[in-house]
Amino acid sequence: MREEIELTIRKATLEDDLKRIAELLYKTDPYIYPYWFETLERCKEELPELIKLDNFLFGIENLYVAIDNESDLIAGIVCAIDKNAELDFDYTKLKRKNDRYKFTIENYILPLIEEVDDAEYVYISNVCVHEEYRGKHIGNRMLKKIIEHYRENLANTIVLDVIENNHSAVKLYENLGFSQEGE
Repeated sequence: MREEIELTIRKATLEDDLKRIAELLYKTDPYIYPYWFETLERCKEELPELIKLDNFLFGIENLYVAIDNESDLIAGIVCAIDKNAELDFDYTKLKRKNDRYKFTIENYILPLIEEVDDAEYVYISNVCVHEEYRGKHIGNRMLKKIIEHYRENLANTIVLDVIENNHSAVKLYENLGFSQEGE
């Protein structure tokens, strides 16, 4: 793999490889996605359909991708929810009518978002760099670009949460100027 990778960092589109995005989202949280889908294979089947739905928290309107310009592969993803996000998802649209989605979003994710002043926030909920691209500062580059975009256009405050034993992510966020507010 090349040392310096030329990337295009942009909003995700429905033309992107949604199965690869689903795989990366699955890997961002060892609790939520396995709880929802049980297996990575089921996630890669079902999550691309959810990503397409309006107002789904992890939907296409909230996703950013880092594309390797040489291979055209998605090297990483970020899910960022801003003050303009519509969060009134219609759970009746779910194929399996899985109550686990609704329970997790209503009892875990939305309370995190609601803690933030909804007039001036961006909540970064998921960041993942594909294994093939790790160690090449792609997470840093994606987050810097997204932070710059939001600070120029929408928000004074950017928040995120991280699993405390994810030491590489904690270090990345600290290097970008984030500080710990709670547990």
